[in-house]
Amino acid sequence: MVVLSPDERAQNIEEQDNETELLVSMFDKNVTTEEGVVTINIKSDHFLLVLRCLYHELYPSREAPIFTIIDMTNTSHASHVIDDIQLELECSKLFTRGECVVYQWVGYISEYLESLDLFVAENSLSPELSPEDTENDKIIADIENLQLLEDEFNAKEAEVQVVTETNSSDPYPSLNIYTGTILTERKSHFQAHVCQVFSKKDVSNTMTALLRNPKIAGATHNIMAYRYTNKSGTLAQDYDDDGETKAGGRLLELIDLMDVENLMVVVTRWYGGVHLGPSRFKCINNIAKKTIVESGFYDIGADSSKKKKRKK
Repeated sequence: MVVLSPDERAQNIEEQDNETELLVSMFDKNVTTEEGVVTINIKSDHFLLVLRCLYHELYPSREAPIFTIIDMTNTSHASHVIDDIQLELECSKLFTRGECVVYQWVGYISEYLESLDLFVAENSLSPELSPEDTENDKIIADIENLQLLEDEFNAKEAEVQVVTETNSSDPYPSLNIYTGTILTERKSHFQAHVCQVFSKKDVSNTMTALLRNPKIAGATHNIMAYRYTNKSGTLAQDYDDDGETKAGGRLLELIDLMDVENLMVVVTRWYGGVHLGPSRFKCINNIAKKTIVESGFYDIGADSSKKKKRKK
């Protein structure tokens, strides 16, 4: 349950209003607002993207707005070069708690499109803009996805309580989730998330926090494994394949082999339409291991020492 103080809630509303006014003044007819949803058309010489953002009570003090990027460039054209999943993930990284970010997203996406324009010009490509009345499957899916996210968030709004400062608290005070870089293999994207956990509740809270990100929640698979020592000194471990058969067990084997304790790893996969076969397990474990090491929760030197001791 998310807890907001009256001052925090009022500040969020004020900052959302100020940001909306700024967007309308800067981009005029390219911006529309309706019941907390801001839609911005971002154009370049060859491309058109639509940024749709849902403002909610936790923005900007706690979380970024729920958003999606809809590619209105002709997606059936052979020269289509926009990777909207990668773009959304990069935009997510720009958010800092307490700071409005939508205006910054517009600038980032505009620069991204300008770089693609140069790429198109240098390679003699000619992507086409979709007609305004075109209803291709991708646009429909993106809009419906945002609507589902809006409905889900509205369902959870009843749980948001406003209390006095003396009673306010962070819902997940111990969470410190580290999200790694993206690995792309034949159009499939893999990304790992690592968090220290000390109980089943920590595991549940970590997954809940991750799934509040719409791109993670909408991924093809979120493979999970954890390993921790509970208060009684007993080792607790488990995994979840999330539809990717045997992937969770292999992920648990990895953290067992690395001898990492009090750690939870989630590998998110966005399927790109090309079957990877057994190599998908290599991708999952490679990005997981890389992220565990980068997170600082794992000491390579200590692992080397353990191996040397075992050899003796």
